[in-house]
Amino acid sequence: MLRVLLLLLPLCYATLLPRPTGPYQLTLNVSQLIDTSRKDPWGKDTVKYRRLMISRFDPLPLNTCYRNKKVSYMPPSVSAAMDGIFTPFGLPAGIFGSLDMVVCSQPDYYKPNETWPVVLFSPGFNATRLLYSILAQEIASQGYTVITIDHPFDTSVEFLDGTVIYGGNVNFSDINAVNHALDIRANDISFVLNTLGIQYNAPPNASALIFGHSFGGATAAAAMLNDTRLRGGVNLDGRLFGGVINAGLGRPGINQSFILWGAEGRNASEPEWETFYQNLKREGMFERELVLLNMSHIAFSDLPLVIDVIGIRNTLSAGAQAVVGSLPGKRVIQILSKYLTDYARFVLRGNEVEGLLSKPNKEYPEVVFLG
Repeated sequence: MLRVLLLLLPLCYATLLPRPTGPYQLTLNVSQLIDTSRKDPWGKDTVKYRRLMISRFDPLPLNTCYRNKKVSYMPPSVSAAMDGIFTPFGLPAGIFGSLDMVVCSQPDYYKPNETWPVVLFSPGFNATRLLYSILAQEIASQGYTVITIDHPFDTSVEFLDGTVIYGGNVNFSDINAVNHALDIRANDISFVLNTLGIQYNAPPNASALIFGHSFGGATAAAAMLNDTRLRGGVNLDGRLFGGVINAGLGRPGINQSFILWGAEGRNASEPEWETFYQNLKREGMFERELVLLNMSHIAFSDLPLVIDVIGIRNTLSAGAQAVVGSLPGKRVIQILSKYLTDYARFVLRGNEVEGLLSKPNKEYPEVVFLG
């Protein structure tokens, strides 16, 4: 009975997620984008053209936040979809719908007077961009515009008109279906770059970086092959698919770079990773292959921090704890954001030094360099 009460108690009221630790406060703009150059590639939407939902986090200089406001971490429909994924592993239902975040609300007349380097994010298959909002905010708070992107029909999303589209519509035993979904995602990324007005052959500080988790990591690599406006990419524990494995990255006169970052004992041993990584090395571009110890696959999301904030880690079954991973959520966000931010500085801000990516660091013993 006590364990049941412990599981239910955090879900009876909204729990406030921690604010990011960087020097900038953040605004959040949630919007729908419609690509009128593409018909719905799934043939399942209620509208004719491909449409996306994005969350855009923009930094604000200190003392310029008009007022703070609470926003829900996930709407009920998407929270319920995530329950359907995680409750079979022993996680309690309702945890994502019980959370709020704090962002800055600016008046309608406010116009930002500074542009920031752009970082895009692509989520895992059958997940949601919203499951990575804390990580996105942490990076944005260091001085980056971070945009998380849903890919409807393979991720779950609620549109502004209330339409809910559920993910999971890819048969991973059919490589043609996988490559089709990957092409859709890569085109989604290029469309977002178009809406941002990012030009080809722009200098690095006017280009973009992309990172993604799981199938989103495969998306990052495929999108970079497809679009050279992306100067850097990071695959967080995602199996690779498609032509990029053998083609590699980079074009004459255009430098691209890439990081493969896996959970302990997972994708770093996959032949696709090794082939892709060796191609990067042969092309002479900046590359790294890292492993994060004590991590599970899904722990590259906000999930470990969510579990710790609502205080239920010690009540979880052994199976559920294995899904979450043993690394504390705050430490996961700290490590990922520190390394990803140093990479963004190197790629987009022209830093000559690689920061934490130059070599192993005793402050982060959980990060192992494989190459």
